[in-house]
Amino acid sequence: MTASVKENPHKSDSLEQPKIYLPGLNGLRALAALTVLISHIFQDTFGNWNLKYLRLPFFTDGVTLFFVISGFLITYLLLREIKEAETINIAKFYFRRILRIWPIYYLQIILITGVLFLFNKESEILNDSLPYYLFFTANIAFVLSKGIPLLVHYWSIGVEEQFYLFWPWLLRVCKNRIITVTMFVLCLWMGLKIGSFLFFTNKSLIYIFFSVTRFHCMMIGAIGAIGYFNKSDYFLSIFTNKWSQTGSWFVFLFSGFIFPFIPAVVTAEVIALLSLFLIMSQIEGKPKFINLENRYFDFIGKISYGIYVIHPLVIFLLSTLWRQFDVVLNEVLQYLIIYFTVPCVTIFTAWALYELYEKPFLNLKNKWAIVKSSNTMNLN
Repeated sequence: MTASVKENPHKSDSLEQPKIYLPGLNGLRALAALTVLISHIFQDTFGNWNLKYLRLPFFTDGVTLFFVISGFLITYLLLREIKEAETINIAKFYFRRILRIWPIYYLQIILITGVLFLFNKESEILNDSLPYYLFFTANIAFVLSKGIPLLVHYWSIGVEEQFYLFWPWLLRVCKNRIITVTMFVLCLWMGLKIGSFLFFTNKSLIYIFFSVTRFHCMMIGAIGAIGYFNKSDYFLSIFTNKWSQTGSWFVFLFSGFIFPFIPAVVTAEVIALLSLFLIMSQIEGKPKFINLENRYFDFIGKISYGIYVIHPLVIFLLSTLWRQFDVVLNEVLQYLIIYFTVPCVTIFTAWALYELYEKPFLNLKNKWAIVKSSNTMNLN
């Protein structure tokens, strides 16, 4: 695997380049969003259905999968930008991120603030914790147990936004030593996490901080992007052969039975590595063991950010409505109705937000792209 990006002596206008589309990524985004949604339905943080918490034995750490996808995609696009333009336009990078993340992020904060005041809930917590969310440090609020209940999942968005503060700068400055820098950040963050576990125990705030702030998981995605970008035969032979594809999907599908036996201190790292295998199996695997490239997964993946942002509010409102009707049904039937209704309403709401609210921002974002990319199967 080479350690640098070969510069193109002939800069090219991004409008002349074909759009970059990585097959299967929307399918993985869909899986990540749906697993997060389903795992949160019966968590007391978001809603109360007057039913016992039901933990399904499936993959539940869609957040780590999101981290690895983000680290992979952002790094790959920035490497392409370095190749085409010989540098990274930092201002345009941040403007694109703002247009992608901020509109629905702040809309949800406004909605949640209104709902909490309407239901007269957690007003003191809201006043004390809101600044963490306004300035993308929700992971700090999470570590300090100051999370706003219906916004507590924003910790992961805070981590991603903080990652963007340093990663494009490092790639721009160290473009001839990218693999070295990536490995350094990965080893540093993992070392700090494991060291804090050994010296301060898993109950310490410092260990919880490094466990929550998963820059190292995004670095695993970045390493995958470097290997894929450079078409490293060694990297591709490991991550795309039929045995690695079969094994990674087996672990994913039966993770509910496997992960409890993995030491908690390295569970996120194991999931991140598994996620990279899944990414490569989709974009480069030939033939694919499981192919997520279809219109259904593409649709859900395209609105996955909206699903992730809005799902706690949907769970809260539906569970509140559920209790008002004092439902008297067979318990199994109740679970089936809830597990069907919540995803359907969430997906519909996210789709409506995407079409009516997010699209203008995304169209503007694309105009600021140096390297054009597409997040849908339809490139027209």
